Amino acid sequence: MAVPDAAPAPPPVPAAAPTTTLTTPPPPGPAAPAARPPRSAPPPVANPPSAQARISEALGRISYPWQQLGYRIVFLGPQPGISGRTSPLSMATIEIYVRPDETVDMLAHVIAHEIGHAVDLRYGNDQRRSLWLELRGVMPQPWFTCSMCQDFSTPAGDFAETFAYWQLHDYSRSMVAPLPTAAQLSQLAKLFGP
Repeated sequence: MAVPDAAPAPPPVPAAAPTTTLTTPPPPGPAAPAARPPRSAPPPVANPPSAQARISEALGRISYPWQQLGYRIVFLGPQPGISGRTSPLSMATIEIYVRPDETVDMLAHVIAHEIGHAVDLRYGNDQRRSLWLELRGVMPQPWFTCSMCQDFSTPAGDFAETFAYWQLHDYSRSMVAPLPTAAQLSQLAKLFGP
């Protein structure tokens, strides 16, 4: 399932403006004030963590044993309009499109969302999906959307976003149902395994 960009990326942080230190004495004048020591330049802006460092940290936040699903995760460069994609079981690949300015929080959420799709593709069936809709209070409707389409308004997207919320306790972009309560989440979590 494709995960579209959630929101436009924040504008880049501008580099610190260069400072100028006065190196010539001020022109003579009546009672010039005492000279102030020149200000030191601000510390340089630290380089953002490398993509590999962000990937490692984001994966470290996922406690689910996703390797047992038989999927592999491949990290690729950015793709316009999409953050991640999960292939069917026959291909068993999760692709994550890492942006240079993507935060670890967002990257972890995208990874968890895509693992949620892999869980659904591995263990989901008509009975389990009907139970999901019942527990979420959602009327029966088609589970999936088209390939490479936004899925936040589908039950499959709700499943993936709820899975990500369960893993990270952060947020859900589901347009199908609100965040589950703790009691609902404990029931829903039973559908995240075999």
